[in-house]
Amino acid sequence: MADFDMDMTENQEHNAYQDDVEEEEEEDILDMGDDDKKGSDKKALLMKFCPHDASMLYPQEDKRTRTLRYACRLCRYSEESEQPLIFRNTLKTEVGNILNAVPANVSDDPTLARSQNANCSNCGHYEAVFFQPSDMRSDTLALIFVCCNCDYKWVN
Repeated sequence: MADFDMDMTENQEHNAYQDDVEEEEEEDILDMGDDDKKGSDKKALLMKFCPHDASMLYPQEDKRTRTLRYACRLCRYSEESEQPLIFRNTLKTEVGNILNAVPANVSDDPTLARSQNANCSNCGHYEAVFFQPSDMRSDTLALIFVCCNCDYKWVN
């Protein structure tokens, strides 16, 4: 009988634990993952729906007032947006070492220009291929040299 009572208390503790876990999961389901942005005034807008026919509202520009509106495509319902922004494309550029972007065995490429008087500081060889990188700004005239003997890379 004591074993039965112990099993009952274990089951009750397990059920209480499961209830706590389920409550936490329900909170996580409703959470939009903006915990780190609590202080910001950015509102996350996923989708808006028409109150008349439950179809999705699409963004439209009101050309007279130069404002953003959300309009239904099936009926004539529209509403003004709280935010004037639909999407922001933020480009992140990393400025790094351009020599890391040079592909391997570029010295074997027969289409690249070759120099017979480039002195490699790594091995002392005089032959190297050179080219201007396409990802650099257009106002720079830097050339990348690659030694044909040891594949050492340098910028000149």
